[in-house]
Amino acid sequence: MPLKNLTKADILAGLTRLSKLAQRENVLLEVSLYGGALMLLAYDSRQTTKDVDAIIYPPDVGRRLAAKVAQEMGWHDDWLNDDVRFFVSTVETRQPWRPPGLDAPYLKISKPTAKYLLAMKVMACRKAVPGYSGDEADIAFLLRKMAIKNTAEVEGIVDQYFPDTVLPAATGAVIERLLTNT
Repeated sequence: MPLKNLTKADILAGLTRLSKLAQRENVLLEVSLYGGALMLLAYDSRQTTKDVDAIIYPPDVGRRLAAKVAQEMGWHDDWLNDDVRFFVSTVETRQPWRPPGLDAPYLKISKPTAKYLLAMKVMACRKAVPGYSGDEADIAFLLRKMAIKNTAEVEGIVDQYFPDTVLPAATGAVIERLLTNT
């Protein structure tokens, strides 16, 4: 099944169904949301995303139930995936959160702080390619939201979560350009 661009309504429906399946098995799933889905759900900064980046616990049950949701909805198996687990910081900060309009009592949801999300987006700083919008729009949105005025502030935030990281010159140039245009 090809990846489908997911809307806010799609994601909420998928998470609601995931909760109902968890309820059937009498398991509470812990779901930490990241990436484009979080930008859409928490900040309304975009209309769609290609997937839901999330760390889910217990992972074996979460992956199995997410695959069932994908099958039922006709979505790609990776609509909810935990690939983001390879990129989280050991000093990440998350907070409990419930997306508005979500009725999912068997999901305990958390999200990273805006600072941590910015650090992750800056660390990735992926360019747009056909079919993928990249990270620049999300970085620009977070820079505006947090009223960041210079690259040193961004570097300080990245250093809080990814110590001893030196941002590549190309990433610094993207940040400078975005700060100039915001």
